[in-house]
Amino acid sequence: MKSLILSSWVSALMATQAMATHDLAQMFAGCAGRMSAQMEHAWLTNDPAADAYEGQRLTFIALLDATVPRGQERAALHHRIDAKLAHASLLTIASFSDRPDRATHARMRAEWHMTACTELLLDS
Repeated sequence: MKSLILSSWVSALMATQAMATHDLAQMFAGCAGRMSAQMEHAWLTNDPAADAYEGQRLTFIALLDATVPRGQERAALHHRIDAKLAHASLLTIASFSDRPDRATHARMRAEWHMTACTELLLDS
C-alpha cells in the first residue's frame, strides 16, 4: 500500500515537473520570438536599443534550449516563430498605421509583451 501511494505521488510530481518545464519552454520561446521581432524592428527604425534586444534575445534562446523538453524542440520553434510574427505585426501597426487609435493600442500591447519578457531576466 505504501509503495502504491509513493509511486502515485512520484508519478504526479514528475508529471507536474514535466508540465512546468514545458510551460517555461513555451514562455521562453515566446520571448525569444518577440525579442527577435523587436530587434529587427529596431534595425529597421535605426533604434540604438537593437544591441540590447539582441543580447536579450540570445539570453532567451539559451533559456529555451535549457528548458525545452526532449522531443519538443520543433513545437518550441513553431511557437517562437508564431510569437515573432505576431509581435512584428504589432510593431508594424504601431509604427505605420494611419489610424492613431490602432497604432496606440498596438504600441501598448507590444510594450506590455516586452515588459512581461524583460521582467523574467535577472538584470532587468
